[in-house]
Amino acid sequence: MNDTVLWPLDPHTGAKHAILKLYLDRWFPILGKYHARINYIDGFAGPGQYQGGEKGSPLLAIESAMEHVTRGTLGSNVTINFIFVESEADHAAHLRKMLGELTLPQQFKISVIDGQFRDRLGEILDRIEVEKKSLAPTFAFVDPFGFSGIPMSLMARILKFEKCEVFVNIMVEFINRFLEHPNDAITAHFPETFGTSDVLAVPQQMGNRLDHILSLYRRQLSQHGKYVGRFDMHGRKDRKTYSLFFATNAPKGFEKMKEAMWAVDKYTGSKFSDADPNPVCLFESWGYDPLWDDLKKQYAGTTVPMADLEKFVIEKTDYLPTHARKILTQCEESGQITVDAMPNCKRRGKSFPSDKVRIAFPS
Repeated sequence: MNDTVLWPLDPHTGAKHAILKLYLDRWFPILGKYHARINYIDGFAGPGQYQGGEKGSPLLAIESAMEHVTRGTLGSNVTINFIFVESEADHAAHLRKMLGELTLPQQFKISVIDGQFRDRLGEILDRIEVEKKSLAPTFAFVDPFGFSGIPMSLMARILKFEKCEVFVNIMVEFINRFLEHPNDAITAHFPETFGTSDVLAVPQQMGNRLDHILSLYRRQLSQHGKYVGRFDMHGRKDRKTYSLFFATNAPKGFEKMKEAMWAVDKYTGSKFSDADPNPVCLFESWGYDPLWDDLKKQYAGTTVPMADLEKFVIEKTDYLPTHARKILTQCEESGQITVDAMPNCKRRGKSFPSDKVRIAFPS
């Protein structure tokens, strides 16, 4: 066990874990408020620790839930099943050791399962389907090193259950490198991962291959999850290494994941680069134009309740309601929009309460 090789924590891995932790900080109390059982699944759990002693994703997930238990924002009646799947025996053993050193509440049920993610989770889903049961609200973190063992069919099986979500790492640099490999056994993984053989035709398409690969994966995942978000990770030379895709059928979950992504990248909400881990945020000066264009196109010549506008921003744009409020404030001051308060509403300054104002857009 002491011979377990631990990896150094790259900056982009730290950013990935930050998004994960920020989302779980929001996810646990929301689901725990309405459900007595929650599942957190880590499909490629690893040893639970990095070379410098930094926590891996399994411990970060437990830490997030523990913080809510301590604060009382997660009730003691809520059972959380933490399922950690790991194919490397030494990594699984190291993770068990680390978990064994923790003092956990009885409501936490911890399982470290040896084997391949697709096999172990497939067996769990098989039992649920045979017994005609439903899967409790589940967040599945699928973070492989490579491009195999994460079939689109498995993502679809998870997402077909209510309030179940996937957060999956697509290593687009590896995929691009091996997409034309002469070994059919290697290229056979790609149609399975993407759920279509169309991925094999990407090399023959004009334009940026990475963009084609990621767009295809998003389209395929969107067939199973109504809301799909993406966050790109770049290496030390600012080359795109992998992309994180989040899929859910819950608009509230989508909003909270977008909040987590924007918290890590205040510039665009969609990218982290080891080459520039602390970019200067210029959103205040340039970032409004694309959102304003989206709003004008959607609502030109109409008057819309603020609640409907917020829903559109969350579900149909890359932005958040907080961004919309900033641009609406500027546009009201410049006379580009007018704001009508609902009956019996006393509006405070330039505020935009969701259920109390309507926004009138020019033709």
